[in-house]
Amino acid sequence: MSNGDLDFMELSRLGSKKFLRQDESLLRSIFYTMLRQHDTKLANKTEVVFALSQAWCASRSGEDFEELEKYLVKLTPEESLMVASVFSNMLNLHNLSEDVLSSQQELAERIGEVSREQRSTDETFLRLIKEGKSDVKGDAIYKALCEQKVELVITAHPTQALRRSLLKKNANIRRTLTELHNNVKMNKFEKTEHLDYIQANIEAAFRTDELNRKKPWPQDEMRHGLSYFQETIFSAAARFLRRVDTALAGIGQPPLPLDHSIISFGSWMGGDRDGNPFVTAECTRDVVILARTAAVDLYFQQVERLMFDLSMWRCDDKVRAYCERKAEARIGYSNAL
Repeated sequence: MSNGDLDFMELSRLGSKKFLRQDESLLRSIFYTMLRQHDTKLANKTEVVFALSQAWCASRSGEDFEELEKYLVKLTPEESLMVASVFSNMLNLHNLSEDVLSSQQELAERIGEVSREQRSTDETFLRLIKEGKSDVKGDAIYKALCEQKVELVITAHPTQALRRSLLKKNANIRRTLTELHNNVKMNKFEKTEHLDYIQANIEAAFRTDELNRKKPWPQDEMRHGLSYFQETIFSAAARFLRRVDTALAGIGQPPLPLDHSIISFGSWMGGDRDGNPFVTAECTRDVVILARTAAVDLYFQQVERLMFDLSMWRCDDKVRAYCERKAEARIGYSNAL
């Protein structure tokens, strides 16, 4: 990467259209640089289509649209396919830049750089108390949270044709671009390394087949759905629950009970009986085993972290008695097996 690309990162963290254009220009610049190295003719044709499309979007005139149409008609089927693939990759990059904008907007709102467009949890609690919908101490809010549960059900979407390998590359680009914005003390060498990593993922994504070439089985759909739990939902849900506890502390209430969660998750994948002939009893058994195995893996990772975090060897009698009861119960269960 050239040092000129570093200029894209010289901007403030504000959720604005300018912010979005900067990120989008950066990703498009990296993509076009890669595309010219890959196929100069394809890059030129793509730039012509992009320029003609911009002209029509700006003017909305019939003449500009006809000029775009004439150019597209002249393309061979192979050229049309490649140009469509290029624009598909560019749209993915645009979506990534919008995701980063959304996260930076939310961060800017949290630290007070810009005003909030949506209510936060703590603001909602204060508003309920101010409007008289809860008592001054917030006991009604705490009671309601302790009694409610929202179940989010994940369902399969066969229309989600993007491969997991491609989704992972998109996630790498999104995460690295976010790090460029958040780490204000990053030197030029670290910025260059991050930009090189973005370029590597953009090129890898362009050279990766975008679609699955075989029909997914329900078990495949379950694996795909579980990837969202493994990579996003499991950690994000924990962060959300911690923020609820923080908001409760802001109104003088204790954290939610450890044995109660206000959200839970379910899944239809591999279990819905809507006429899919491949969803059988054996299929449902497979996806249940997949889900339980994934849950065990996630919990095992957290227990492994606790092994290092809880390095203290001193404890009071209450904790010691609790651990001894658990150990005895485990030994009894093992003997029964």
